[in-house]
Parts: sequence; C-alpha cells; structure tokens
Amino acid sequence: MLNQKETSKVSVARVQPALLLALTAVLVVMATTGCGSKLPSGKVKITGVIMLDGSPLICEGEGEAYVNLVSETGVNGGGASPFDRSTGGFEMTIEPGKYNAVIRATDGFIEEDEKRGRVIPAKSLIPEKYSLSDESDISITVSPTGGDVSIQLSSE
Repeated sequence: MLNQKETSKVSVARVQPALLLALTAVLVVMATTGCGSKLPSGKVKITGVIMLDGSPLICEGEGEAYVNLVSETGVNGGGASPFDRSTGGFEMTIEPGKYNAVIRATDGFIEEDEKRGRVIPAKSLIPEKYSLSDESDISITVSPTGGDVSIQLSSE
C-alpha cells in the first residue's frame, strides 16, 4: 500500500504529461492561427471619436448613430460603422486613403404616418450638412497604418 506522500507523487506524475500535452496543443493552435482576427488584405483598423464643438457627440435616448466614410477619389471604396451614442466613439476597418465623413445622429427614428401617407423624419442632433455626402466638409485621411482619426463637427 502507498502512503500519502507516494500517492501525491504518482498523481503529479500522471497530471504533468497531460498538462504538457494540453499546453503544447494550445501553443500550436496559437502559432498557426494567430492570437486575434486578421484584417482583410489592404485594410487597416481605425478608431475615433466624433466631436461636436470640441466635446464628444453624446446622444441620449434612441435614434440613428453612424459614421460613413465616402472615398474622395472613388478608388478605395469606403466604410460605415455605428458610433457609440454614449461616448461618440467608433471603430472601422477600411482601406487607407482620403475620405469625406458623413455623420447621422438623430433623436428617434423615421416614422411613417400611414393614415396621412407621409413620412415624418427623425430630428437630427447635428447640422444637416454633415448627413449629406455632397455637403459634408469633413475630410479624413486614413494612414497606411490605421490608428486614431479625428472627426470634428461644428454646431454653426
């Protein structure tokens, strides 16, 4: 019969190979697939905060909240992403290049009045020019390394 000290040695001896095998499997998977998701070819990740008059654009309640980057040259497509209504923050995967920013931030959503046959638009929380691609004057340059971008809006 084995005493307690000998029993614990046997248990550790059985556990160590299994633990070593499990750790090896995890390392092989990480080495072959990477630790995180890979970006599509030619695209970079950007993050930013939409600012209104120098402060983050914070939208209370429900409504639309998105940023759309439209290529200035038409060569490199574009991208769109919702932004966080409580912080103004967003992130997006996009090709490097120059873009016009189109922002939509509303108090509520579009409503259809079926009885009268009309659509009632949601109230915009920012000047309307920022929600129209041909009127927005916000230009963004996305560098080949991605990173932070700045979107500065003015209430005037």
